[in-house]
Parts: sequence; C-alpha cells; structure tokens
Amino acid sequence: MTDNQQRADKYLMRIRNANKEMRILYEQILYLRYKASGMGAIRYDKDHVQTSPEDMVCAAIAEAVTLENKLFGRNKQTKEALERTNEILALWGDKYATAIETYYLNHGSMVDVARNCKCSDRNAYRVKLEALERFSQHIV
Repeated sequence: MTDNQQRADKYLMRIRNANKEMRILYEQILYLRYKASGMGAIRYDKDHVQTSPEDMVCAAIAEAVTLENKLFGRNKQTKEALERTNEILALWGDKYATAIETYYLNHGSMVDVARNCKCSDRNAYRVKLEALERFSQHIV
C-alpha cells in the first residue's frame, strides 16, 4: 500500500471499528442500568459474613453516565466522518464507491466486494486499492 492508501484505509477503518465499539459501549450501559435497577438475584452460595455496605446502585449509575457521555462523543465523531465519506462516495457512483461502501461502511468481506463490484475475488483487491487511492485525494 502507498502512503495515500494507508491514510485513506486508516480513516475508513476508524469508521468501521467505531460501530463495533459503540455497540459494545451500548451493551455495557444496558448491563449497568440493569445492575442499578437492583434486579440481581440473591446468592445463597456465599458466606454469611457481614461486610461494610457498598452503594452498588450509585456506582453503577455513575459508570453508566460516564459511558453514555463517551458513547455520545464517539457517535458524534463517527457521524461526521460518515457524512463526509458518503458525500465523497456520492460524487463517484462507480465500482470504487461500491468497494469502499461494501467493505468499510457495511462491514463486508472482500468476497462481498467482489460480488457487489461484479469482478473476481483477485480483482476486488485491486479495485479496493484504487478506491483508497482516489479516496485519499479527498481527505486532508
């Protein structure tokens, strides 16, 4: 890969990975909300030893709020990059745009790229590299 292709790949991989990270954050928030609701089960397998009280509800809510703020910031950042990428791809409207959209935005594989671009698996890699080269010209 050339430097331009690597730069474009890095930019697009941030979008691709951000969706996965946001989904994980959202699942953690749901777990913390459940934990804060006090819906946990009574455990009979633990020793009956008195311990100092911990406010698990407050701790779970505080952590959930922190994660929600992080998710909000990440979502805003990703949305801006995604909008810019879609604007660039809308200008192209060819197999290069299809390759980037399939692989980076729709989390497809290179087999999916080949199928959507109507080319061989081997040729799909060349199409992707050419698309990255063209895309790098649009990002600074």
